[in-house]
Amino acid sequence: MNQKEYDVIVCGGGVAGIAAALAAARQGAHTLLLEKEYALGGLATLGLIVIYLPLDDGEGVQMSGGIAEELLKLSLQDGPGRIPDPWAAPATTEARRGVRYQVEYNAATFMINAEALLLREGITIFYDARLAAVEAEAGKIKGVTVDAKSGPRRFTARAFVDATGDADLCYFAGEPTVDDDTNRRTGWYYSYDGTKLILHGLTDPLYGDIPEGSRTYSGTNLEDIAQHMFDMRSMIADHAKKLRDNGQTGLYPFMIPAFHGMRMTRRLDAPAALDEEAHEGLWFPDAIGMIGNWKKPHGRYSIPYGSIRGQRHGNLFAAGRCVSARGLGWDLIRVIPSCAVTGQAAGAAAALCARTGRAPEAEVLQHCLKAGGALLEPGLFPRKERDR
Repeated sequence: MNQKEYDVIVCGGGVAGIAAALAAARQGAHTLLLEKEYALGGLATLGLIVIYLPLDDGEGVQMSGGIAEELLKLSLQDGPGRIPDPWAAPATTEARRGVRYQVEYNAATFMINAEALLLREGITIFYDARLAAVEAEAGKIKGVTVDAKSGPRRFTARAFVDATGDADLCYFAGEPTVDDDTNRRTGWYYSYDGTKLILHGLTDPLYGDIPEGSRTYSGTNLEDIAQHMFDMRSMIADHAKKLRDNGQTGLYPFMIPAFHGMRMTRRLDAPAALDEEAHEGLWFPDAIGMIGNWKKPHGRYSIPYGSIRGQRHGNLFAAGRCVSARGLGWDLIRVIPSCAVTGQAAGAAAALCARTGRAPEAEVLQHCLKAGGALLEPGLFPRKERDR
């Protein structure tokens, strides 16, 4: 069993893991990213969920910056897609009102360019590295073991980020977690008819009744994961056949997901949990980032530091879908911009923790995040936490 020590280990290479690794490395941390697949991006690339949802509040105010905005621009590098005009150059809030700061990008170029960026930053990336065990002692994680083709590999670090999307690191470490078995059938894919590519965002209704003959799935159950993949591919095949039967002869699925489309599987269960209704317009004094509501305008949210911190391990931080949230708050925190925001915060916190031996105080982390371009503006929020 080979062993090597790092300052920060990030488990998971989706958007949250990309942001966490970048933030840690830019704080001078010797950083390792472990990813079970063979490319970065997770659902955003391998899952073909290629819409970088809004960085704004729908009212013309930008909510998320820093690495979240950097990755949005990176997703368009060397590929199609463009930033909406009011956001592509300096403009007034009024000019931006009602125009969401979001883009559609090409998964392949985003995947390639994200990997190149991390390598340029000196980050070590290991693919085909599935987390198998966690070693902890005296309230700190000491190391992780991954399954590799050459046998188990053990890596140690001073601080850790769980960006697995499924809170695997938190779960193996014995942190309190919550499972969600209400995932819907989904299958985004590209078709080709001999002349053009078309993106089809197939999904069962996210909030309404489940269609007859469909079902829900757990993202941590082997049987459910397999069934979701079977059902996803059948969904795509049936959709393409229906298009051909309706006159689009010669059309066929050109590119299908190499990753399941389940959105919410398992997360950290901490007392500080983002809630869509209760926390709209509320500023947390320990906020580590801001997001809008991708589903509708008018929503502004600050993300509390407590939602990304391990409860039993002082050197563990969560990012992306692993962050503590409740109800539809999880629906806000799981999307690409939010994953980048919490990833930057978790990576920076882990780097500071590795440097000092303890989790940073909120004020120290906030200063670090603002220096890295993150937006933290309490004046945008009409309510403060003490008002609750």
